[in-house]
Amino acid sequence: MANVLGNYNPEFYAQEALIQLFKALGMAGRVHRGAEQERNGAGNSKGDTINLKRPTKFTSAEHVAGSGSTTQDVVGENIAITLNNHQEVKYALTDRELAYSSEQIITDHITPAAYALADKIDLDLHALGAKVGPKAHISGTASSSFITGPRKVLRTNEVPMDAGMIHYLVDSGMEAAFLDLGIFHEAQITGQGSNQAALMNGTLGQRFGVEVFASQNADTDVAALTSTATASAATGDAVGAVNGATAVNVGTMAVNGFTLAETFEIGDTFTIAGDVTVYTLTANTTLAAGAGNITFYPALRRNAANAAVVTFNLLNAIEEAAHLRNLMFHRNAFALAFAPLPNTGDGKGAQMATVTDEVSGLSVRARMWYDGGTATNFVALDALYGTQVLDPMLGVQVKRATTVYPA
Repeated sequence: MANVLGNYNPEFYAQEALIQLFKALGMAGRVHRGAEQERNGAGNSKGDTINLKRPTKFTSAEHVAGSGSTTQDVVGENIAITLNNHQEVKYALTDRELAYSSEQIITDHITPAAYALADKIDLDLHALGAKVGPKAHISGTASSSFITGPRKVLRTNEVPMDAGMIHYLVDSGMEAAFLDLGIFHEAQITGQGSNQAALMNGTLGQRFGVEVFASQNADTDVAALTSTATASAATGDAVGAVNGATAVNVGTMAVNGFTLAETFEIGDTFTIAGDVTVYTLTANTTLAAGAGNITFYPALRRNAANAAVVTFNLLNAIEEAAHLRNLMFHRNAFALAFAPLPNTGDGKGAQMATVTDEVSGLSVRARMWYDGGTATNFVALDALYGTQVLDPMLGVQVKRATTVYPA
């Protein structure tokens, strides 16, 4: 059994880091966290991938006497969460620093190290927002419509509006705009005492069944689209067709029927006749004579018939100027999964401990080793995790221009 250094043993570091990591995570506490149980419940806690199944979405059809109804394809999709992100924060402590109280050590070292891990996890989750197809564009002075408009998009897309499951990630500008709104801070509207969270702590809380929270990691540098095919002022050519039948679960498709050598950009969105899914381009494409191949996310939810109409979302001037991206989403739109790291090196030149929170599934490993020549104790905190979009139709990108209040 490895020796420990009193209170300064690796399990102490791991436990305290886990507490700080849980406190610092923003978006991570608002996404699907059941994948770890799925992995362990399958009787196989090994491997780098957690596979989840998304069932087929069927539509009801009238039964016609003598012929019945059209048979629908069973096209369930496998969603893989790859545990391929191994992040680490490593630092050194002198013997003198280790003579401090445990509270000082937590404040001076564990908290910022754990926060760095949390920040990276949050950034990875925020990046998934680019794969959400549905969009809502807001303009003018901030109002309740900045919440109800995106909420309407979710409702239209038949997203379950379960209590406590809808979240709204906003940037610092939107946070400031919301805090200025009476619906957040006026007692005659929120109820006596219910406005204290906004007034005293700057906490936005829930409005219209949506939990609003601010994040400094919100995507504020998303470039405006300049695609000629989806240009504003109705100059774009947004309607074409599938060029050759394309099978379900494929993410690249040939199209034709557009005009000349037009361009599409990453972030352009489209739908296919007979499929309500909003697909998002993941690669820039230039059409030749109105034809070409497009790459998109998610993979096709339904088989696309030859000549099925493909319609891109034509942008207006407000939408083209929208550089700032916020995100409203159902908890099951995204997933975060952790895998506990092994302690095989414990006692072999290092002391190691891994701590996993049974409720949240968060898992952090701490490693400690000593350099006698310099009287330096090295500490490393690391985590292994994966992120994934479970269903891009359960979210909506909320985009605004920099000119929208506050600038």
